Amino acid sequence: MKYPFAPEALDALPEELAELYRSLESQLLDEICSRLNLADQLNEVTVQAMRTLRAHGISQQEIERAIRRTTNISEKKLTELLDDVVERNQQYYSELIDITGVTAPQTLLSIEDTYAIYEQTRKAFRNIAQSMAFLVDNGRTLLAPARAYQWALDNAVLQVQSGAISYNQAIRYAVKQLADSGIRVTDYESGHRDQIDVAVRRAVMSGVSQLCDKYSDQSAEYLDTRYFEISAHIGARDKPGPNPWSAHILWQGKVFYLSDHGERDPLGKYPDLVENTGYGYVDGLSGANCRHKKYPWIEGVSERTYTDEQLAHIDDGHDVDFEGKHYTAYEATQKQRQIERTIRKLKREQTAYKAAGLTEEEQAVTARIRRLNAEYKVFSETAGLPMQRERMRVEY
Repeated sequence: MKYPFAPEALDALPEELAELYRSLESQLLDEICSRLNLADQLNEVTVQAMRTLRAHGISQQEIERAIRRTTNISEKKLTELLDDVVERNQQYYSELIDITGVTAPQTLLSIEDTYAIYEQTRKAFRNIAQSMAFLVDNGRTLLAPARAYQWALDNAVLQVQSGAISYNQAIRYAVKQLADSGIRVTDYESGHRDQIDVAVRRAVMSGVSQLCDKYSDQSAEYLDTRYFEISAHIGARDKPGPNPWSAHILWQGKVFYLSDHGERDPLGKYPDLVENTGYGYVDGLSGANCRHKKYPWIEGVSERTYTDEQLAHIDDGHDVDFEGKHYTAYEATQKQRQIERTIRKLKREQTAYKAAGLTEEEQAVTARIRRLNAEYKVFSETAGLPMQRERMRVEY
């Protein structure tokens, strides 16, 4: 075992949690659109009074109960995930230290370190729950689920009163707006918004990555080294970005020196870790969606996992031509993610249309999902990538 966590294993860790939040999203969509369907059956007088009938929507108490139920399960799963990281890393680093002839300490990470990561990740979950909202009005307005239902009713009534469209058309438009939006989170300072399951995955990946990184730092301290080898994998990010380290393919698999106070490598042969990999930055090593890890390097003892020649050709044979377009190994993985996101979006529409009783629209979306599933299978097989259908599954 070269590394305690292969990128594929690390990438799969949060999937159960993401499924739980996708299920919560579908449940709330179902609740909202079912009530829209019920509203469509009410008489004209009641329709005019819908603005004040918050009682027919989803109460804030109902939403909070659903969030608490899901979050409680998530924290249990999160605990299991982080415990697994502790156990596996402990075994790996004990073996590494034995090999180098250094006595392995009984405890690598303190309880305080582990607890801090638990709490940080749990806080992220609480922030996600607090900021759940639908992005309605063609992306211009962000509303909590209960208010999103009220908006849908208000909007439908206004459209009907205008005389331009029928009530059924107004309901259909409102349902599509809610389904296309999904539940968004707004806890990013940059203003960036993500689907809730994406935010959940990122929170868990962040917690696991930080725990692995803590082990790496403590192991390096026990081994008295400030040198680190970076892991490497097929399909690493190859696109340039705002920083010199944005293209991860340029620095993966190499050895770097982590300076203490800005000093250079005393051996004069290894480049600076932070300057070259962006360690600690959102688009760098151990940043958002980064699957690379750093491992202690002992000069004169350790051997590199990959030579420069091997790294230069690590993606050979993993690019693909599909339907007249060429994809690099990294672009192929992004194409997979794009299809998965589209299928999840369509499943939200499917849930909403079904709950609203819009059978024709539901059947049309179901046909699109079927076609995309077939495309996903063919593309994955052509690119030699494993299919990850769990990313598209919604249990509810």
